[in-house]
Amino acid sequence: MTHSTDLQWLLVRRNSKYLQIRNKIRLSSDPLNNCGNWTKRHTGLIAENAAVIKMKGEKEISVTTKIGNKWTNKVVDAKLAGKAVAAVRPDLKDIATRRARKFVKVIANMKKVRAARKAVSAKKTFKKTSVRAKKN
Repeated sequence: MTHSTDLQWLLVRRNSKYLQIRNKIRLSSDPLNNCGNWTKRHTGLIAENAAVIKMKGEKEISVTTKIGNKWTNKVVDAKLAGKAVAAVRPDLKDIATRRARKFVKVIANMKKVRAARKAVSAKKTFKKTSVRAKKN
């Protein structure tokens, strides 16, 4: 037997493992929540259809969708991520698009930082200053 989304929300809105209260602000750590707000609209686990954008590894953006009990996960381009989420949940298209853009910036920043670290470590040379005598 399936319960309605409204009834499920009434049961979990005050007590859930995904609810986090910080400075009297309700936040969510729900894996199917794109923005972190603790609201009925954004809670993905009780919704019939849900979609979330995640980073897969360090270079790819994936869209995880839940339609009924069927879960799918596919790697998409950042420009198509909003459309993939809108196919499942049209009301979350803007949030998903912003999140995909944010991930693109994070990936670009990680590449710059790695290149800078590699350049700095290539310039460093280690000289052996003293040698310990071996014990017999």
